Amino acid sequence: MRFNAMRLLSILLCAGMSTQFALAQNPKDERRGSSSFDKSVDVGSGRKLHINCSGINIAGAPTVVLEAGAGNPSTVWNRVQPEVAKFTRVCVYDRAGLGGSDPVPTPRTVVALTEDLRTLLVKAEVDGPYVMVGHSLGGILVRLYASYYPADVAGMVLVDSTHEDEADRGLALIPRETFKEMLKKLGPADLVPRSEEQIDGCSTRAVMNTLDWRGNIPLVVLTPGRPFGPDIVAVPSVASKAYQLHLALQRDIVRRSSRGQQILAKKSGHFIHQDQPELVVAAIRQVVNQVKSPPGGRSR
Repeated sequence: MRFNAMRLLSILLCAGMSTQFALAQNPKDERRGSSSFDKSVDVGSGRKLHINCSGINIAGAPTVVLEAGAGNPSTVWNRVQPEVAKFTRVCVYDRAGLGGSDPVPTPRTVVALTEDLRTLLVKAEVDGPYVMVGHSLGGILVRLYASYYPADVAGMVLVDSTHEDEADRGLALIPRETFKEMLKKLGPADLVPRSEEQIDGCSTRAVMNTLDWRGNIPLVVLTPGRPFGPDIVAVPSVASKAYQLHLALQRDIVRRSSRGQQILAKKSGHFIHQDQPELVVAAIRQVVNQVKSPPGGRSR
């Protein structure tokens, strides 16, 4: 996809996220305890979020929860969910205002999004422990979830996760004179969030750096092997440096867990779950197997 340079600059200035923003069926079974259902759940005040769970409950196995990137409905996981459902239970959902979920007044903080997911899982009776899988912004959200509810998160797979420091460090790559000229051209319309979710990115970096999630759970970080092109950075001349920064910050995320591992998706861009879904499925299977309890009790 192609970004307008001024629009992208305004996002970077107050987002705490990287340039990778994504703009990016199972039979119904409503029986209590069933592992498969597709429904809307009231998360408070009559507001409903859509959730779809498939697969089977296996004794000792975690439930996989898929968290999409900014602006993406749950259907973005259409090449991953059916394959994961073959070996464990897996759930996708639409955040407020996306897909089949009700809208909510905006802007919203990443903490509010995390609390929505927590409430949804409780009310939909989707029990943990969870292996949480997050793409792009979803990578921030699942790390935030693990900060608030560490006992519920047994493992994690991050699919080209946003890094909270990438925006500010990326801006530092832009030549000073170029940056000054770009700032002059910013208008009021450039400062208004245009995505359906309108996430308050201004607080994201502070929240993530303050909570600073660390753990010793299995963590797989999938990183795109396709370098940044000039069409996805505000200043094309810094594309190569921006990609090298991205790789460095992906390695930083790997180090957030003592059991972290990085996999380079050589044929993929930002949407690894669409370009090479088999890599995402294999990473999820690996983490599920690592956290699965043996008969008679949990193992970590």
